Amino acid sequence: MTMKISVISGSGEANTELIEEQIQGLDYELEKFECASDGEAIEAMAGADIVINAGVPLSREVIEETEGVQAILVGSHGFNHIDHEAATDQGIMVVNSAGFCTEEVSNHAITLLLACAKKLTQLNDLVKAGKWGAETRAAIMPMAPIYDQTLGLVAFGNIARATARKAQAFGMDVIAYDPYCPPWIAREYRVRLVGSLEELAAESDFVSVHTPLNNQTRGMLGESFFSAMKPTAYFVNTCRGPVVDEAALIAALDAGEIAGAGLDVFEEEPTSPDNPLLKMDNVVVTPHSAGSSNLSRIRSGVQVGHETGRLLNGTFPMSVVNPEVRHAIESRPAATNV
Repeated sequence: MTMKISVISGSGEANTELIEEQIQGLDYELEKFECASDGEAIEAMAGADIVINAGVPLSREVIEETEGVQAILVGSHGFNHIDHEAATDQGIMVVNSAGFCTEEVSNHAITLLLACAKKLTQLNDLVKAGKWGAETRAAIMPMAPIYDQTLGLVAFGNIARATARKAQAFGMDVIAYDPYCPPWIAREYRVRLVGSLEELAAESDFVSVHTPLNNQTRGMLGESFFSAMKPTAYFVNTCRGPVVDEAALIAALDAGEIAGAGLDVFEEEPTSPDNPLLKMDNVVVTPHSAGSSNLSRIRSGVQVGHETGRLLNGTFPMSVVNPEVRHAIESRPAATNV
């Protein structure tokens, strides 16, 4: 039976060339839709077996209007724009592209850590403004060391594990808070698990956040976390902005409770030009670009294509983010590499 694939995009027509290269020879029909409203998303998904979502928010109300959809795929690591709990209730697999940008995001986290510690952007701006001498000497110190310092990781999934490996190459000790991480995984990576977020905050010289955004993690890092951090410590976030109470972060920076921050993500994106974080010399910012590279862009499309191929062949995908849905759907063979 020919399966229908709906590709929905929030802005412009999605490029499916890489995806279709991976599913050549399989029996499917593919249609593309640009969706600017919930109604358009519902209409685009009507009759589809597989939905490939390129940036369209899918609320519970939208998902509950779908019938016959087996899976919703995204070409990103994050899937917070989809109500995955509603998808589970509807018996729909949500499939992300875990791993496609692990090296890029972990590299970016280390880059922000180094930029904060070495005051890279502050000193860059001074030198380019012709200020070399008293001004730069005044700005250089205090300067945080990196070697023999402690990096605290909030969550210990694939990206955090890659970040730990790279931080250890700089001579850092690494700790992590992740109540879902088996202790033998932490031992394998030479990382010590701690029992609470506050313990991690108190022990760390640098904190890097790698948790997914969901109903349990939204706003999980707030006033109590930042007040527990050392005044000499830096905060780095390359996952999702809303896991942080941004007002609490701004207050902590204003009060000198922490030394600075490196941020790739914000509560609202694009963030307002009036955001106080953009006015602070001790905050390094980038535009949610941590996962970007020439290679990761290709890997995303290829991975979505591979997962689509597995669904067309009747097997489970490799990266189902709501595995509890398996109990609500017809049994399938395990995923295999292609």
